[in-house]
Amino acid sequence: MEPDPRAAALAFLKAHKTGVLATIAESGAPHARTVYFASDDTFGIYFVTNADTRKWADLQKDARAAFVVSNESVPQTLQIEGSIENLTGTALIEPALVDLAAVILSNTHYFAPLTRFNPADMVFLKLTPQWVRFGDFTSGKGTATVLHEIAL
Repeated sequence: MEPDPRAAALAFLKAHKTGVLATIAESGAPHARTVYFASDDTFGIYFVTNADTRKWADLQKDARAAFVVSNESVPQTLQIEGSIENLTGTALIEPALVDLAAVILSNTHYFAPLTRFNPADMVFLKLTPQWVRFGDFTSGKGTATVLHEIAL
């Protein structure tokens, strides 16, 4: 029996803690960067940034973003497109913040750069997906049989 693509995609997402966030600059130029993240069961992506970053400047002009999580050793990828919401004012009541803090502090050898940010300058954000696609290339089959659009 084939695994449920939605369940497999969600398990894949929850097994990772970094992904690439792509935004659109005011000039129209694409910007991409790796971020630590936490996720929920709706494929929502939670992350923090500093208020003086390019990603925050981009998102204030255009809230659309794309996010990718991939794994080279097991050829799988998850692609998400959606819009960003600022949750900074609700951060204390958002359960995902606890999960995100655990992710950020999980590497005991190297720390995420944001651990050195002034907490007063941090912005807590959520990417709400409007489109999700999971690619599981472990079967060795062609692209048409391994890409699964996930219903939201």
